[in-house]
Amino acid sequence: MSSRDRRIGELARVEFTGSMGEAIGHYSAALRTISRRWDTELGLASADVRAALVSIRGSWLGLDKAARRLRARRVARRLRRAQSLASALADRADRFRVQYARQFLVMSADEAKDRTRKLDRSGE
Repeated sequence: MSSRDRRIGELARVEFTGSMGEAIGHYSAALRTISRRWDTELGLASADVRAALVSIRGSWLGLDKAARRLRARRVARRLRRAQSLASALADRADRFRVQYARQFLVMSADEAKDRTRKLDRSGE
């Protein structure tokens, strides 16, 4: 598998040429969108997996219903942890834009947030 096959299309399409502020704004917005989609998907999958594992009829590996619930919760917990990582990635995407504005546009934190919001609105 080549590195081109492993790239995330939405992020790879952003080119860091021309206005860096706009490029970083577009990249951060795309990253935030992707991570929010992952957050939602992993939350739904966690609930679905847990419900499916608990609802298995009969003696599944010789486990009673309480043991099945416990094991299903443990399995679903892994997806919930991944969900929290995706949520944290969305937060970091926002901080990425603000940090760029603070470091390279030399402005206060509030001004940086306002500027990145304007860039986000113009890019989407």
